[in-house]
Amino acid sequence: MADSFLDNFFGNPQDGSFLAWLADGGLWAFLIAVGAVAAWWAVRIVTRRGLRQAVKGLDQHEATADVGVAVQAADSWISNFLVGVVFGIAALIGILHVLGNNVDPAVDYLRSAASSTGNWLATDGLRILLILFMSWIATRISRRVIPRVLSSIMLGQASTAEHDEVLKRAETLSSVFVGATVALIYVSALFMVLTELSVPVGPVLGGFGVAGIAVGFGAQHLVRDLISGIFILAENQYRTGDVVTVAGVSGLVESINLRRTVLRDLDGQVHVIPNGEITVAANKTKYWSRVHLDVGVAYKEDVERVVEVLNEIGDEIAADPYFGLMLITPPQVLRLNSLDDSAVTFKILGDCKPMKQWEIMGEMRKRIKIRLDAEGIEIPFPHQTVYWGEAQPSFRPDVAVGSPSVPPVTRPPTMAPEQATATPEPVRAGSRNDEKMTPEKREELLAAVAMATASRVADPNADIQTRTLVVDTAESD
Repeated sequence: MADSFLDNFFGNPQDGSFLAWLADGGLWAFLIAVGAVAAWWAVRIVTRRGLRQAVKGLDQHEATADVGVAVQAADSWISNFLVGVVFGIAALIGILHVLGNNVDPAVDYLRSAASSTGNWLATDGLRILLILFMSWIATRISRRVIPRVLSSIMLGQASTAEHDEVLKRAETLSSVFVGATVALIYVSALFMVLTELSVPVGPVLGGFGVAGIAVGFGAQHLVRDLISGIFILAENQYRTGDVVTVAGVSGLVESINLRRTVLRDLDGQVHVIPNGEITVAANKTKYWSRVHLDVGVAYKEDVERVVEVLNEIGDEIAADPYFGLMLITPPQVLRLNSLDDSAVTFKILGDCKPMKQWEIMGEMRKRIKIRLDAEGIEIPFPHQTVYWGEAQPSFRPDVAVGSPSVPPVTRPPTMAPEQATATPEPVRAGSRNDEKMTPEKREELLAAVAMATASRVADPNADIQTRTLVVDTAESD
């Protein structure tokens, strides 16, 4: 057999060597592998560039923005992997062929698989793909049309002042209706696909009915949640974006449907509450909200002056270019609310737009503190005084326990011994000593008194009256 071009190019290498393997087809195998990788990379670049241009064109219009997001998702690692698999299979067959392997069975299998797949796609597959595509189109239309239709209908029946509230209710109802519509579309598409695959739908529906009866006995809480959700939406108890307290949890309503309500509190925690658990719902932001403050001042302050100052603060914040737009009525003193232990408390009320009461109350507290400090009006607060004893009146050193100048306590005839010991009659003794008392001298006198007391207690023959002697000093001491 005549030598090939590669044999001559490599200098007729010896059989079994690497150059001989390259001349026998190894070089072509290497080139096919490199060509497959290069082709995959080129297809990837061209496809990505085309998708980017398509997404850019779709994003320019609001009506096709969501379609652009779906097109952009087509450029993912899954799509790149599938394209790589196609090129890899083609390259593998080509490599095996140039290396002298019989690839006819693989080629015949791929040809038959492609033929059967093409026939299936031309008949049942095309209908299934059409069903899936139409379902996707129907869900996209539902997600886009239902909110707009509900908003336009509800806004057409509402006044300008109710615009924000109507939008909240429309958003809440839209989420519920869109969810129900999408679920119905998916279920219908599933049964249509099963029909195209020649799967009997009747037994499936019968099985679902039996399973539904079995599940119904254990789904009482689910049915209760659904019924409660229907009444919550029908009665417009709260909407998405409201701040509510339900089932002992307060937070912002992030989403609501027929089964559960999702709240997010100030800590950022998300609470999922089944609607059946909601017996009382407190809506803090429905239609309007209220500024509610209790301000306490000292008893010595002039009540009329305090009321005047607080009302002036309410008028100032109502005239503010930023906070005034949030208010419906200026915050004013409603009444002197209570006479507490250490403060006179005034109640301030005012109406504002929903969810603005906390911001307004924070600004009100700041302005009240600044204004009352400027007016010299005291805001009482609990405090404690620590007394160290240096400023106490002088101790009377001439009077000590057990001193002869102190007469003994006499017990009344009708007084029991226990009563005389517990509450002896105080006795005045001595005169006030005006000598200046120092901390050092005080300590010496207290030590002397303690030693005299200890000696008397230790003596078993001491008079019980002397042990219970009480010296009554002057009240100023």
